[in-house]
Amino acid sequence: MRNLVWSMVLLAVISHAAGCGASSHGVDARSARYRGDKLVLFGAAKAATEAKYRLAESDETALRIETTGRWYTPDGLGASERGNDMRDVPDRSVHFKLIVKLVSEGGDWAVFVEPVMKRYFAGRPNPDHLTLEDPSVPGWAKGRVDMLRAAIHEALQSYQVKSPGSATAAPQSMRTSEDATQVLPR
Repeated sequence: MRNLVWSMVLLAVISHAAGCGASSHGVDARSARYRGDKLVLFGAAKAATEAKYRLAESDETALRIETTGRWYTPDGLGASERGNDMRDVPDRSVHFKLIVKLVSEGGDWAVFVEPVMKRYFAGRPNPDHLTLEDPSVPGWAKGRVDMLRAAIHEALQSYQVKSPGSATAAPQSMRTSEDATQVLPR
């Protein structure tokens, strides 16, 4: 019984951490904007990507990073093919690579992380291409995209542009007595 309770607590903590992984301090990494020299921002994004994946390509002129593609089993474990022969991977395995782009938006920069995925079906010569919107995409694929997006956001956090709507509560000296009134039910 005690093990069951601890398992449930651990599952709750992991679920909470996974849900919070893609954002930092309430800011969604997908909508974050950064200001600074484009090559410095690109270098930080490249370092964060390289810390998690092997790079196939890094182009400073196009501000584009591509990770090396790899096959994963349907459960998200690494699968190996012999000489790039996908017939050696298990049925329904997914070939997965990420493309990171630094894109100008006005005077600021945004980072986009997009997966390139295809699913192998045993006995078929051509795999199906997948998008994140496809309901059959395994959860681990979406998690890998979110984890890389969060890692890049963390690396670029000092360059983040604070939006005008993200201001916190007014300082104590600016609060009125009405703000301090708390209404409790009787």
